[in-house]
Amino acid sequence: MAHLSAREKAQIYSGLEKYARSGMGMEKACQSLLEQRRLSRTERLLYDRMLAGLCRGQSISDALASAGTFVSPMEREIVTAAESGGKLEKGFSHLAAYFHRLDQTKKAMRRGLVYPLFLLHIAIPITILTSAVFRGIDFSEEGRTFDLSKTLSESGIVLLGLWLAILIIALLSRFVLRMGSQSAGIDTFLCRLPLLGPARKALAMERYTEVFEIYLLAGRTMSDSFAGAGRASGSGTIRSGVETGKSALAAGESLADVLALAGSTFPKDFVRGMTIAEQSGQLDRELAEWSRFYAESVVEAMNRLGEWLPKLFYWFTLLVVAALIVRAAMAYRDLISGLLDFSG
Repeated sequence: MAHLSAREKAQIYSGLEKYARSGMGMEKACQSLLEQRRLSRTERLLYDRMLAGLCRGQSISDALASAGTFVSPMEREIVTAAESGGKLEKGFSHLAAYFHRLDQTKKAMRRGLVYPLFLLHIAIPITILTSAVFRGIDFSEEGRTFDLSKTLSESGIVLLGLWLAILIIALLSRFVLRMGSQSAGIDTFLCRLPLLGPARKALAMERYTEVFEIYLLAGRTMSDSFAGAGRASGSGTIRSGVETGKSALAAGESLADVLALAGSTFPKDFVRGMTIAEQSGQLDRELAEWSRFYAESVVEAMNRLGEWLPKLFYWFTLLVVAALIVRAAMAYRDLISGLLDFSG
């Protein structure tokens, strides 16, 4: 299955942003990118399909979406907003920055997980082997023999179970995170989680404010801008609140009233600032300021996430290792008890 890493996506959108900023058409941009060396098979496939879509007369966002399943709906929404608002380079720049931050966070987490995983791979075989040796010593006439192959098999099964559990958790987390972009309930649950919640909230609001600003600068109606920003936010909670408020805006309600009725969907400070900005005619400026604020918040939250998740896994590893040591100690206690009984 075709797949693009966060690092590859950051490079792709960074390149597209440069071409868009230069004023070069996307068809020529794709052709130029295809001429570059050392492209991965998936990158080449993306540019090929994107170029084919553009040649068929598709919009840039539709051509990008037709490139394959490795382009998410969130990416398409942001490019759609940027394209319709004449700010294509801004949309590509946002995506490049997002995937760069994601790549840096993943790298920090991987670096932090190396030692705990190494510790588990050392502790599990050693403690299982030690326990088996102690239990294999029997002072009775019948006696027991130590089976090395069985012990090694048990160690292998435990390590295999460890990696299987990690794989299941990773796949389940990926699925839940994707569902959170559509479901308000799942998104609310994710936003309440320590470390992950603040990063997710800040990222959703950064996208929302940036895309809202792009739509307004393009002259789109308030209801269309409000709804388009909600779709691009990647947050099920914001999408749900936006769909409810879109019709009210179209019917003539003020943005301030719609945001207030959205309840906890939007932060109180944001609602207060937007209310004042609407009354003073400074919505685009207010949105730009909030976009910068949430961009800084995302960086801080992602750094905390990359720093603390490995620490939590390390503490979990220490608990597992402690349990394994206790298991070996219990086997040693049984050995000593057997020796004392035999001597008596």
